[in-house]
Amino acid sequence: MTHEDSRAEGSLSRCPNCSAEVTQEFCPQCGQRRIELDELSARHFWNEMADDITNFRTRFKTVRTLRGLLIPGLLTAEFLAGRRQQYLSPLKTYLVCAGIFFLSAPMAGFTLSSMLDADRSGVIRRLVAERPAQRTLEPPVFNARFDAHVQSVYTVTIGAVAIVFALALQTLFRRQRWPYGAHLVFALHYVSFIYLLTIAAGLSRRIGLSLDAAAVCGYAVILPYLISSLKRVYVESWRALALKGFALLVLTAVMNSLANFAAIRITLALV
Repeated sequence: MTHEDSRAEGSLSRCPNCSAEVTQEFCPQCGQRRIELDELSARHFWNEMADDITNFRTRFKTVRTLRGLLIPGLLTAEFLAGRRQQYLSPLKTYLVCAGIFFLSAPMAGFTLSSMLDADRSGVIRRLVAERPAQRTLEPPVFNARFDAHVQSVYTVTIGAVAIVFALALQTLFRRQRWPYGAHLVFALHYVSFIYLLTIAAGLSRRIGLSLDAAAVCGYAVILPYLISSLKRVYVESWRALALKGFALLVLTAVMNSLANFAAIRITLALV
C-alpha cells in the first residue's frame, strides 16, 4: 500500500493496532482511538500533548516506550502504521527523555565546571568570566545559578534541533510525499534517543573515558542507529540511506554544537 493510499483511508474500518473492526471512535478491543486524516497536523500534536500530561494511564507506557526507543525506527514505524495504543505519543516521549536528561545532567557532567574543562578554544571561559563581573556575583553563586538554568535551556534548543532535522528529512525524502508531521515524528524519536545517549556518554566520562573518546563512541552508535531507523521508516536502498544517514549525522553534529553554544549564551544572559 502506498503512502497516499494509507492517508486516503482517513477513517479505518479495522483497527491497525489489533485488527478488530471499529465502528465507534474507540476500538472495542484495545481502546485505541480511530485514526483521522489530521493525525499528523501541528495542532493535533499540541492537543495530544495536553491529553497525555493530564492522563494518568500514560505513565504505565513509559517503560515500554523507552525500551522501544532502543530499537532503531520502531516507534516511528509503529506510529505511522497506526499502532499507537501501547506507546507514548512522540511529543510525550520527547518530554519524558528531556525530563530524564534534566534529572541526570549533573551526574552526567552537564555542568559549568565540566563545560569549562572541555573548552579548548577558551570562548566559553571568556564569556563566563565577563558575567560575574557584570552582575557582581560570587563564583559559587554564579555557578549554582548557571547549572540550575542550563539544563532547561538546553532542552528548548534541542527541541529546535528536532524541527530543523524534520525539515532536512522532508527535503531528503520529498519523493515519498510524507507530510511534515511524519518527519517530525521521526525527528522527535531520534532526538529522544540522543538525549539518552548523551546521558550515557556523560556517565562514561565518570569512569575515565576522555571527552574525545566519549564523543567518538557516541557518534559511532548514532550512525548505525540512524541508518537503521531510516531503513525501517523510508523505503530506499541501503546505499542511498547510508549516504543520507551520513549527511544527517553531520547535520546532527553541527546542530548539536550550535544548540550547546546557544544554550550557554542564553543561560549566561539569564543568570
